[in-house]
Amino acid sequence: MKTVKKKIDLTDKVAYMGTGVLLVAPYLVSYQIGFVLLALGIAMLTPQVYKAKQWNLVLLNISSVIGYTLQIFNVI
Repeated sequence: MKTVKKKIDLTDKVAYMGTGVLLVAPYLVSYQIGFVLLALGIAMLTPQVYKAKQWNLVLLNISSVIGYTLQIFNVI
C-alpha cells in the first residue's frame, strides 16, 4: 500500500499560523498587543480566502484588519 503525501501550499501554511495567532489574541485583547495579533492573524488568513476566490471573506478580512489596526492606536 502506497502512502500519498499531500503537499501543503505556502498560503495554507500561513493560514495555519494565522489561525494559531487568532487562538491566542482574544486573551490579550485588554493589551495593545492583542489588537496587533488580531490584525496580524486576520491578515495571515486573507491570502487563503483570496486564493479560494471567496470575495466576501476577503472584504471582511480587509475591513477587520483596518479596524483592528485603527484600534491599536486608540488603546491607552
